[in-house]
Amino acid sequence: MTPKGTPTLAERARLLPVLKRFPEARAALRRLFRDSASFQSLCEDYRDCLAALQYWEQSISGEAPALAGAYAELLRELEQEVRQFLEDDKTSRSGRP
Repeated sequence: MTPKGTPTLAERARLLPVLKRFPEARAALRRLFRDSASFQSLCEDYRDCLAALQYWEQSISGEAPALAGAYAELLRELEQEVRQFLEDDKTSRSGRP
């Protein structure tokens, strides 16, 4: 983060795939990214998994279908983790005055 709390270009690159997947939660995702190192790590994992999935979906290798399937399942699990972060954030914010 820059001194003003704005994500750097590299940080935005980690967050962008999650923003594209959950556009309705942009503000919450940006806040979570700014405030949570574990959410930043989740965004990095999501970005890397998505890149691997896209690679294996395009591959003509014999192992590609199995690997693409494995990465697709992992991506769904990571999306569920993002949803849990969003739900936890919503719950914690609703309890505030």
